[in-house]
Amino acid sequence: MKNQDDGDQERIPCVIMRGGTSKGIFFDEGDLPSDPRSRERLILSIMGSPDPRQIDGLGGADPLTSKICIIGPGAAFDADCTYTFGQVGIDEPYVALAGNCGNLSAAVGVYAVEQGLAPAIEPETVVRIYNTNARQILIARVPVRDGRPMVTGDYVIAGVPGSGAEIRMDYSRTSGATTGSVLPTGRSRDRIHVAELGRDVEISIVDVAKATCFFNARDVGLTGTEGPDAFTAEILARFWAIRNAAARYIGLSPDSRLPTPVAVAEPAPYENYMTKEIVPAEAVSFVARRVIGPPPRLHKAFASTGAVCTAVASRLEGTIVHAVSKPPVDDLVRIGHPSGVFPVKIVLDAAGTLLEASYSRTARRIMEGTVLVPRERLRSDTAR
Repeated sequence: MKNQDDGDQERIPCVIMRGGTSKGIFFDEGDLPSDPRSRERLILSIMGSPDPRQIDGLGGADPLTSKICIIGPGAAFDADCTYTFGQVGIDEPYVALAGNCGNLSAAVGVYAVEQGLAPAIEPETVVRIYNTNARQILIARVPVRDGRPMVTGDYVIAGVPGSGAEIRMDYSRTSGATTGSVLPTGRSRDRIHVAELGRDVEISIVDVAKATCFFNARDVGLTGTEGPDAFTAEILARFWAIRNAAARYIGLSPDSRLPTPVAVAEPAPYENYMTKEIVPAEAVSFVARRVIGPPPRLHKAFASTGAVCTAVASRLEGTIVHAVSKPPVDDLVRIGHPSGVFPVKIVLDAAGTLLEASYSRTARRIMEGTVLVPRERLRSDTAR
């Protein structure tokens, strides 16, 4: 660690970036401890966890803003940079490294150009990102002008105010990111017993970008068009019970937080919970609601990695998602989520091989500087 002393506190260089509908704290790999436990203590203290408000740190008291990214050189992996994503617990002291954040991946491309890890090439810089979580390459196409990533533009994302420069992300190389197979069970649909529900549930488990478990919304007592207010503790517990049963079914630990549970249903109109405008049924291929955790909470938009997996699932015959989805137009699968529509481009060849799984985001650097961490917290077993 190469940081300055500041009395009882230590200074850690960092950058706050927004990527899509998420916000995270970015660190250069060399500015953090190499020891995993020491690194976790430091990150928890920086974020202010565990505390439901994260009042004494940089966390935003929401899963979408309690995230970190660690960036390093990528030459050893034939990439421009390495990228480790961490989901930081809010009221629990953990830094989960099992998954990836597709929204912040777009910000990683921008960060790599800004830090000189990828040469700025106009009008577009192609950034090869080695994601250490999935051990796979992501491709970010970053618009560049005057040697810097562009910020302003007319691309609009549901769940983000205003517009920005469009960044294209391709996740086609992340098939089997967690389990080694697009269909971990070898089947497009399975029936599993969920003890907490006292019955069997039909599910589809698909693993592209982020392993996901799909089921029909009616199996958890929903229509699929509900907003955040409808996701009571009982409803969320049903999602998580199915997730836990699916994890056991494919041999994943409950601590992996995968596969992520997603409920889907046929296209139907619903209210955008942010704008209060009606999203018409014809604007979506199907509707989906995604729960993250622990503790289980509704994702108020839709994670990009989850969107890639969901869109791919809609193109695989026999899956729960395929059964409720309209055929795509121009290869675009349009996922209806609580705060709008998430379009994902899915291109398959005649044999069904995935050629492209891409989506667009916007991203920008919000703050750069140092965060101060009390040294006494770094010596204790937990950050608080």
